[in-house]
Amino acid sequence: MTDTQGRITQQFIAIGANRIPNASDWDIKSGLIAYGAGNLVAIWRPHETDTHHSGIVATLKGHTDKVNAVRFVEDTDDSILITASVDKTLRVWKLNQSFGVEEQKEPRFDLIAVGQGHEGSIVDIAVERQASNSGTEVAKRTTENIIFASASADGTVKIWKLDISPGVSAAEKTMTCIQILQTKPKYYPLSIALARLSPENGTWILAVSGSSSAIQIYVGSGISTLSSKDNNVGFKLAATLTGHENWVRSLSFVRDEMNDATAVRGTADLLLASGSQDRYIRLWRVHQGADLPAQSAGSNIVIMGQSLSNKAHRFEVAEEKYSVTFEALLVGHEDWVYNVSWKKFEKGRVCLLSSSADNSLSIWEADETSGIWVCTSRLGEASGAKGSSTATGSTGGFWTGLWAPDGKEVVSFGKSGGWRRWVYGGEGDWMQRNAVTGHVREAMGIAWEKEGRYLLSTSLDQSTRLYARWKSSKHRSWFEFSRPQIHGYDINSIVSLTSTKFVSGAEEKLMRVFGEPRGIARILEDMCDIKAADINALPDVASQPVLGLSNKAVTGTIVDETKNTTNGEDVEEEATDGLSHSAYPPFEDSLSRHTLWPEEEKLYGHGYEISTIGSSNKGDIIATACKASSVTHAVIRLFETKTWRQLKPALEAHSLTVNRIAFSADDLYMLSVGRDRQWTVFERNTELGEALESPYKVKQVMAKAQTRVIFDGKWAPLTVGRVFVTAARDKTVKLWGLGEDGKEWACTETVKFEEPITAIDILDTVVSFETGKFMLMAIGLESGVWSVYRALVKENGGLEGFEKYLDVDGYSVPGKAITQISWRPTGAENGGIFEAAISSEDSSVRVYELKI
Repeated sequence: MTDTQGRITQQFIAIGANRIPNASDWDIKSGLIAYGAGNLVAIWRPHETDTHHSGIVATLKGHTDKVNAVRFVEDTDDSILITASVDKTLRVWKLNQSFGVEEQKEPRFDLIAVGQGHEGSIVDIAVERQASNSGTEVAKRTTENIIFASASADGTVKIWKLDISPGVSAAEKTMTCIQILQTKPKYYPLSIALARLSPENGTWILAVSGSSSAIQIYVGSGISTLSSKDNNVGFKLAATLTGHENWVRSLSFVRDEMNDATAVRGTADLLLASGSQDRYIRLWRVHQGADLPAQSAGSNIVIMGQSLSNKAHRFEVAEEKYSVTFEALLVGHEDWVYNVSWKKFEKGRVCLLSSSADNSLSIWEADETSGIWVCTSRLGEASGAKGSSTATGSTGGFWTGLWAPDGKEVVSFGKSGGWRRWVYGGEGDWMQRNAVTGHVREAMGIAWEKEGRYLLSTSLDQSTRLYARWKSSKHRSWFEFSRPQIHGYDINSIVSLTSTKFVSGAEEKLMRVFGEPRGIARILEDMCDIKAADINALPDVASQPVLGLSNKAVTGTIVDETKNTTNGEDVEEEATDGLSHSAYPPFEDSLSRHTLWPEEEKLYGHGYEISTIGSSNKGDIIATACKASSVTHAVIRLFETKTWRQLKPALEAHSLTVNRIAFSADDLYMLSVGRDRQWTVFERNTELGEALESPYKVKQVMAKAQTRVIFDGKWAPLTVGRVFVTAARDKTVKLWGLGEDGKEWACTETVKFEEPITAIDILDTVVSFETGKFMLMAIGLESGVWSVYRALVKENGGLEGFEKYLDVDGYSVPGKAITQISWRPTGAENGGIFEAAISSEDSSVRVYELKI
């Protein structure tokens, strides 16, 4: 290979959505979906084209706490994104103009402004919504200001103005708070919606709801010309809408041009939808003029034997008279309504999408003849068998619902953080298609299958996931194909033993061994060309007992009482595994219910939470350790994998928690590093044979090898020699080589960094360049930044000239500390293309490709 600089590109990101209704939006210009994922904003391209990958294509870093609200601004030439967080700040992002260029597969958003001033977590953002695909001309922007509102747990709603004039540099773009509306102590805001009352005279309307059953309506004029010094003008309270019986969680405006004769004047009525914890959706009509709309001629409406008040709330703004009246009550959801969202179609037709804790999405539309609002489609699951409601502690349901820009797709996500996507097939038929998934808490560990054919990850969200390349996708994109373990404890560590077996360790003090079921093996063979050695010897499928943590192997059919065929489910049950869509990787509902792996064994012995698991390269021994503050518990326990018996005695060497265990390529040596700042090398006694005595004995202990806790340690390939590397909080990486006498290791080189190193891994093969052969090492830092270093392999063994080879683009790295790095097993140079997987405390699992 030439000695030119290589290139690292991000191939795959898996990260789940924050379970917050307001933390996602779909951009009508770029077609991208943005959603809060921990303290990051994930950017998802939901369609795969010939030139671009689909899936999560970027993560935006900046917020220091969970992202609560995400909104795209529609009436601008560029894609502008506004995000808000528990960290009390607002951030404004602009899509880089180079997006869409064929060479740039990763859309880049530049941070252009930061807003501060709230004293509590920001829970929602409101921007004006346009109807760009309705067939009507969008109101032209008269100024270069963006007007938007933010609601906070500090009991205030703030009105902001952002100057986006082309002549204003990014450094000069500032957000100005032009008004503060107080809602406490009456209630705390949960949702806000903003719209123009009249595009012609610059009047605005703002709806605010929250921890009360009422909705407050504010109106104002000349908002875009206000400054922070204008205290006596701006939004004024105009009406308080009552009728809901519980907190109002979501609000959304749309202009009703189809049913309004005044639409020709550009002053069509506004419809306001409100979704509440009382399980109902209410529609309200905002009408211009002294006369009430025809729909509100009566004084009361009777529905289900209950008289609903139709009181007209009148107000005046900019010398124009308006009224707000109750329009309709939408009944159908069986649990809290989390989100309502309007979509305008051709000829002014409007539809409402609602999401609920009853695990359903509903699409509502007014009947053309009677004008009565009816549910035309219901997506998701029937909820009658779930047993518990949101009020009694259920965490299920759909937390949001988003329309595609063309209205032909809808997406939502549930309690697992994984998204679901439906595509309209005509005649009221919605078909489910692939979406994105990921962990919703810190990803603590990853493990490649021994030959690198699939990737396992595990997390504090109490789940283990399997990712592989789908051979039928245009770019052989990565997807989640199985969720082998859904647990009741936070899972800390994972290792792969064979192509059909892995071991995980959690805070429950024991390890669990899992074997692949036949149903998953068939899916991986059909969709990923991953063949199991003896598929007929595998168990049929796994099920999880209602009151247990152990996945049991089951032969035959699983009876799933919660599985009901509803509109949009696209279900054809198979008798063995419940996986119903062979044309696509498993969807989120199947992943969480039908892709478990049966548990084969439990391994006991430790007294505290498992901290790390290591596996020999042959897969015949696993080594485990737990969190410890004394020599008694800081032992390493060995288990042989044929009968799962513990090999005694346990290995004593450390005095505090062991953070990583690594085996040399030939399993002759085992390395352990820990919190006590020391490393230990154990040597294998090859003469023991099948004896149940511990095959490893201490060969060398290096006390105080580094000045702070050692996080990671890895062995170099055998062609380099008996060399290993350690990384620590003291911001150094040290290389250790075995002396010529073959008795002890000594430090041969120390490399200093600007921050603690939390994870390292060494490629299992030596790479040839024009200037010689090099060992490649990936180094991950506490900030999420990672790089590739290389060291020249000397002809007589050993290393020299340790140097940085490649920096990974800061835009593509995780947002928090890297917990583990793992090169994909190669066995060969693969034409100069290598892959590395990374897990991070930002909840993400990522795969990168290195081209040399």
